[in-house]
Amino acid sequence: MIVAGAGGHALELLDILISNGETKGVFFFDEINVDNYFQGTYPILSTENEVKKAFLEDPRFILGTGNPKVRHQFYSRFSNLGGKLISVQGKGVAFSNFSIGADQADIFNLCFIGGNTQIGKGCLINTGAQIHHEVKIGEFTEVNPGAILLGKVEIGSFCSIGANATILPKVKIGNNVIVGAGAVVIRDVEDGKTVVGVPGREFKNE
Repeated sequence: MIVAGAGGHALELLDILISNGETKGVFFFDEINVDNYFQGTYPILSTENEVKKAFLEDPRFILGTGNPKVRHQFYSRFSNLGGKLISVQGKGVAFSNFSIGADQADIFNLCFIGGNTQIGKGCLINTGAQIHHEVKIGEFTEVNPGAILLGKVEIGSFCSIGANATILPKVKIGNNVIVGAGAVVIRDVEDGKTVVGVPGREFKNE
């Protein structure tokens, strides 16, 4: 199994893998840094040829970065090399029996996933985030630690919801939207906007 990335997010992911007893045969991928081992223990692959060879033994890979666009890039790249995306689930997660898609997203420790929620492929629900009833999230969106998505919120694809941000009920957020840390979003947001502050103010992404 390969973790696609070897930075800070991969460190937190590794702790979950250790806690779940899932570190046997784990590699990390990093084509920028020259270290041979991640945390002094886990081999680092740095070329696509090495990835292809590893996939012959075990085609599974996990997205080891938080950035939505980079997550999608790794997904496309590693899938084309013969890999199969899997998800990771941390400890202390409260799942509704009526949630959909949680098995195709990374859900870190101590999250809440409510009833009739829909979470898209490749999403990251980071530590302590709350996804309340009937929330819908597109693909490869990042919900950062402590963010709260209240009932019937809709989030598009390739969004980043900042740490401790709150999205009020029934708000609809488009694709490629960035919500700043601690922001409170009280109204709908169009594609490609950045929202910061309390209440949230919109700016066009650079």
